[in-house]
Amino acid sequence: MQTYTLLSFIILGVYVSFLPLCHTLNVASSKTTLAPSQVEKIIQSPHIGYVASHQSELLEVFVIGTSHLRCNSAREVTSLIEQVKPDGVVLELDPERLLRLTKQFAGFDENGSSRGHQEVTEEVLYGADFLAAVNACQQLNIPMFLGDEYAQETKRRLMRQFLNWKAYSPAPLVQSFIANVRGDDGQRGVRLNLIQSFVEDPKKMKPILFTSLPPLLLASAITFLDDGAMPHSGSTETLVSIVLSFMASCLLFNTVISERDETLASSTMQASTVVRSLKENKSIRRRWTFSVNQQNDQKDDKKTSSSLPLFTLKNPLIKGATRNLNLFEPRWLKMIDEVIEYRGQSDDEIFGCVRCTNKFYSAVEVNGVEGRYADVIFDNVGTFARINELREGTRPVSGDRKINVSIQGDDSFILDDSSLSVSSNGYLVAENVKPVVVCDAENVLSPQKGSEESVTLVVVVGLLHGNGVVDLLSKV
Repeated sequence: MQTYTLLSFIILGVYVSFLPLCHTLNVASSKTTLAPSQVEKIIQSPHIGYVASHQSELLEVFVIGTSHLRCNSAREVTSLIEQVKPDGVVLELDPERLLRLTKQFAGFDENGSSRGHQEVTEEVLYGADFLAAVNACQQLNIPMFLGDEYAQETKRRLMRQFLNWKAYSPAPLVQSFIANVRGDDGQRGVRLNLIQSFVEDPKKMKPILFTSLPPLLLASAITFLDDGAMPHSGSTETLVSIVLSFMASCLLFNTVISERDETLASSTMQASTVVRSLKENKSIRRRWTFSVNQQNDQKDDKKTSSSLPLFTLKNPLIKGATRNLNLFEPRWLKMIDEVIEYRGQSDDEIFGCVRCTNKFYSAVEVNGVEGRYADVIFDNVGTFARINELREGTRPVSGDRKINVSIQGDDSFILDDSSLSVSSNGYLVAENVKPVVVCDAENVLSPQKGSEESVTLVVVVGLLHGNGVVDLLSKV
């Protein structure tokens, strides 16, 4: 019974091995449309899938399946991005895993102390595929999008589904296995060939070996200690153990693989929408670097009474609406301090709020200390925000300063890309911004009919997610 129960750990290990294990880690870029022969050559690689849509919107997506441990995936990711030069790259990461991974690469520990910069090579133990994508995009000025959910959300969903009998359905796992074996391609999608990927680069099998070998050795030891004796009455227990192992595999596949495929596909479609807004000049993209720990006495010498600091929000601020902001990042604390200091002739404490459609922050070295590489996309229409109330406070654990700011939306404004700059404290500033009539702002953001702008994306995911993402995108 004990021996066969361990089969569950072996099967689960195969799937878990491909999950992100990282707990340590100005305009849309121009591109040359690939010729059909070039696309055909690229998708001959077994680790690359492809989806093309030419119906309501022109969209093509290259999905590259990787192994996150040491193998050839980093080189393959760099090569694909350099060949395609896409309008955007979607990564199977969330903000927390991205920062942990890039902090380790940039040579900083959790406290921000420097440990020395690493080079992105195939010898990096974990995450070289993601690091290669980040480096290639930074060099080629390509927007990056985080496509995965937070790890905590995946764990919570797994616990919620534990008592849901539908989550144990074997259909998705069986269908995925059959499709991978048959190698079927849809009308609009070309699937990855997992078996051929392993044959061409056996190193991609390392995660499976690392997670499966210990349980196999333990099972062999238990069998040896049992002296190989198993009475006939144990056959029922053996069958039950195998069934339970299969059910556990189905639960894990449905919850951790299949449902995250849906998240990744949805994020890819959202990325295509954001990129298209850039191409239609309805959004602005800016990238810059800034230090994480600003000095308290550092002032922005370039700021004047006509400067409008910009704060990014997930949802737009509406005129007359109130919003509470809990701020603790040094750059936002400095922004509020300077808004109060430079209130101008009107005696109003005002800054601008814009809806941010994509935020990408990775760790980098800035002047020898820990900093951030910011790649931000936001609407070119914003709202003036007036400060109603400000309350000082401290954070519970660290005791660092924080503030709670109550703001109220006022008139709208339209941003001109040429009027934007980055303050010395790491936030965006617009010059000579004037209020506009609401209908003018709505016209700027309203969609243009008949737009023929094509969008090309590259999606970097683990091998087990590749075909799921291709299949879902093919149905859109």
